[in-house]
Amino acid sequence: MTIQRSVPIFGAGFALAAAFSNGTVGVFSRKSFEAGMDHYEVAFWRCAIALSVATIMVFLSKGCYSKLLLSFRGSWRIAICSALGIFTLYHFETQAFNYASIPLVSILVFAGGIGAILLDVLILKEQITLRKMLAMAMVFTGGIAIVAGDGLSAGTTKGVLLSLAAGLGYASFIFAWKFFRLTSSKENFWWFLAYGCAMLSVPFILSEPSLPSTEALPSLISLGLIPSFLGFFCTILAVQHIEAYKTQVIESSEPLFSATFAILFFGEWLTELGMLAALIVILGAAITCLPEKELKSRN
Repeated sequence: MTIQRSVPIFGAGFALAAAFSNGTVGVFSRKSFEAGMDHYEVAFWRCAIALSVATIMVFLSKGCYSKLLLSFRGSWRIAICSALGIFTLYHFETQAFNYASIPLVSILVFAGGIGAILLDVLILKEQITLRKMLAMAMVFTGGIAIVAGDGLSAGTTKGVLLSLAAGLGYASFIFAWKFFRLTSSKENFWWFLAYGCAMLSVPFILSEPSLPSTEALPSLISLGLIPSFLGFFCTILAVQHIEAYKTQVIESSEPLFSATFAILFFGEWLTELGMLAALIVILGAAITCLPEKELKSRN
């Protein structure tokens, strides 16, 4: 197995790309609901489409069968990551969009990751400087302010709890991927999606599903390609180059993208307080993205 060289600026770039990609989840999910799909169907099909793309990517490479079999050894670690990052996230987040606004769900998903960041510090022994703590505080304070600005009237208690559960699962996936020292190979990514698809197929089958309509296909394909394939692949690339907690903080800028898409497609505006909080989130993520040498030179 080759050891990949860490390049912090690449890690920050991948994390931002993941945040942008994941910011489209709410809009495409809502479009799928409007086309008659339920949350079990949306969660399954978005993962199945991403797995199809990953399958093409893997099987176009040389020695794909042997590489897949080799990566299957010890893949129970990937299965754990998939249970957290795909099943828990998709199953709960997709339901949450039925009970709360898109910006609110996005903020709460990342608020649920605070506990996982503590695991990064306590177990992975990732060092956090005063400046890094300030960046984290800015991101999460901004998130809380957005919720306060919109008020919980933008969603029911069930929507809030579902969003927090999804967030805890996603952040724990980032921690677990780093903890198990998994590489961002195409084969590992394929198993990650395959395990997730298998898990999501259980509630999908029990819900007596139907095939997607032609009206639902554009939003489902978009979900599969952008957040499910590109978003996750960028995340596992990011944790190869930067700390897990830093990946989580940078990706906490996702609600800004979610709010922007919600405004463009559904007219779901943040309040003035929410807009100010979004600016705080951007600044916090920007501080986290700056290379440490550059930060020291500005002190």
